[in-house]
Amino acid sequence: MKWLESIVAYSAPALLLDGTPWKNEWLEREKRSFIAVHTIWFACAIVGYVGHYFFFDRINGLEPLDFWFAFRMSMAGAMLLALAFYLSPLTSTRYYKVPAVFFIWLMCFTQARVAVWYSLDAWIFSFIFVIGSAFILRLNPVKSFLFAFLTIASTYFSLAEAGLPDSWFGSAAVVTILVVVVIRGANIADVKNFLLVQQNAAAQKQIIELNLEFAQRIRAFIPKVIADRLDALVNEKRMSILEASVDVLRPVTKEVACLFSDIRGFTQGSKDLEAFVSESVLPEVRACSDAVELYSGIPRKIGDLVFAYFDDENRAVNVPRALIAAMRMSQVNTDMNRTSSTREIRRFILVSSGNAVVGNVGGLDSSMEITALGSPVNFLSRLDDATKEPALAAHLTSGDVLISPSAKQVLDEINIELQLRRLDLDSLGIEIRDFPETKFVLAMPPSASNQERLEMFLEQLSKGT
Repeated sequence: MKWLESIVAYSAPALLLDGTPWKNEWLEREKRSFIAVHTIWFACAIVGYVGHYFFFDRINGLEPLDFWFAFRMSMAGAMLLALAFYLSPLTSTRYYKVPAVFFIWLMCFTQARVAVWYSLDAWIFSFIFVIGSAFILRLNPVKSFLFAFLTIASTYFSLAEAGLPDSWFGSAAVVTILVVVVIRGANIADVKNFLLVQQNAAAQKQIIELNLEFAQRIRAFIPKVIADRLDALVNEKRMSILEASVDVLRPVTKEVACLFSDIRGFTQGSKDLEAFVSESVLPEVRACSDAVELYSGIPRKIGDLVFAYFDDENRAVNVPRALIAAMRMSQVNTDMNRTSSTREIRRFILVSSGNAVVGNVGGLDSSMEITALGSPVNFLSRLDDATKEPALAAHLTSGDVLISPSAKQVLDEINIELQLRRLDLDSLGIEIRDFPETKFVLAMPPSASNQERLEMFLEQLSKGT
């Protein structure tokens, strides 16, 4: 029966908080507010009673003046007791509202007595005091009704003694009680608003927790560069993780540098699969991937194949970063071969440049696939096939970095001179499938001087020189 529930909720709004984790917080907040309001109220009441004597009673010559002095100062003293209570540790008790209820009732009752001592003209103020108490005491509608009813009832004989007709008393009592109940009906709005705020806060907290969980899950299988971009959008533009993921991973066309490296002789090495893979391939592939991420590349591992693209908005840094990452991969490969007890890992590392579609070509779940699609990627795949030709392989050393003509063009544009060997494909009798127009590639040894020049260029670029 919803109508009955509505009546109960209106009468005692705090019942709406039963069964929620916020009831104690509401009660504590209400307590702090109650104490603060009544501390101010009783302080003002003291000033009011004292001031009333000096600026009204004396000026208007109320007689006997000693009586009015005693009355006003007694009431000020009572209000001082109430103020002392609300400034003391005694407010920690469960019944902290009782003193306020008593002293405010006393104010209402004595105001009715003023109509006897002074003039019937003052009768209306006793009812105004009762209405004011609804604002000050802030009880729920039921308690406010009981307080108003009992307080008005206690003033009946005084007002009758002052000469107030019963009809006037009855009309004023009904109107006053109705006004009090209506006023305190706002209490349900306060509780509902508090409950709504807490529910919204809980929902926001849950969303944040879900975002964090989602972020952690995404981080588990996305490159560091992508994760950093997600963080930037979430922290700077206040996007949700989902919004940021869609934005960052959306496939777009960019000028990129691509890196491609496959292990030579992996099939033969796989004959002793368990030892070769666990002791050599897996650690080596992981270290190569780390080398790519160290220079802001976005790696993708497919078995023993390491592919990566570099897509910084400043196109000038992409090819140098790819080349430094390639040299670091070459050094990783050399170092691991020195210490490995299994078959040697041989790699050629290939770098190209050009326009490609980069981003997530899958979904935001296990089907996520962050990769690059386009001519520079296809070129590297075909060039890798060409390196298996004996005529070209004879001119290469494991760890050499092969550079496409497009990547060499970028190096020329940014004026970086490296130690390179030009390999003329026509003279070697080699044609790169699907790219017959390519007449040469360049081999770069992973030398310290090449690395130093590339790192110096990137450092100067970062400083704006």
